[in-house]
Amino acid sequence: MEIKIENYNDYTKALDGRGDVIVFRGQLNSSFVLIPSGLRPEHSADADKKMFAFVKEMKTLFGFDELTCIEIAQHFSLPTRMLDFSYSYDVALFFACYDSRNKYTDKDGKVYIFNKSKYERLIADHNKKSSQIIRNNRYLYSWLSHYIDKKEKDIQGAEVDMPIFVDATRSFDRLSQQKGLFLLWGSDENCLEDILAHEGIAFSEIVDTITIKAEAKQNILKELAKRKLSEDTLYMNVNRIKELVSEIKGK
Repeated sequence: MEIKIENYNDYTKALDGRGDVIVFRGQLNSSFVLIPSGLRPEHSADADKKMFAFVKEMKTLFGFDELTCIEIAQHFSLPTRMLDFSYSYDVALFFACYDSRNKYTDKDGKVYIFNKSKYERLIADHNKKSSQIIRNNRYLYSWLSHYIDKKEKDIQGAEVDMPIFVDATRSFDRLSQQKGLFLLWGSDENCLEDILAHEGIAFSEIVDTITIKAEAKQNILKELAKRKLSEDTLYMNVNRIKELVSEIKGK
């Protein structure tokens, strides 16, 4: 089901009465499909190689586990196999409206309302290997470790077949602020819409969408700012903090 809204109140009304565990994703352009940046054509040739290098360096420097390293890569715009989601509908709405580069100011935004519980039940019903990893996070860490170390090897037949939701490790302050989690892609490198279709699962069975009209984005951002959701709060804006300290010291 798709709903169109023009203001914040319309948005919250559209979310009333939902059960299960629901997660959200905001996108600036409503025409985009759901696929991680590392699997898009412009990055797919070398994204994994760059991610491997980043993870190796981060593990050496800080001793982080593989998942935390990939989370940090994701939040500093290094293409990965993960797609950002949030447990907060306000955070998702922010990312559907906030355009730091002014690339999509004339495009409608979109919030995906994803029934995580139902999705995980469906992949279990379809006997997907990914379902085993959801039930036991130890398998996920084992798979990630194997995957990061694979170098030239492919991952066909690996335990992650359909994408799985992975809760953030919360080792990174931005993820705590954004109530973040991720959808991690494995051996099937198509967009989520195509993956579900291949399994005979209707996209609308687990996902609703809310379209945010392009002309409404700025007013919605102002409304969110009143609720303490802004670039500064969600990104823990270090430069702004430095400026504030300098201002106070100078008084």
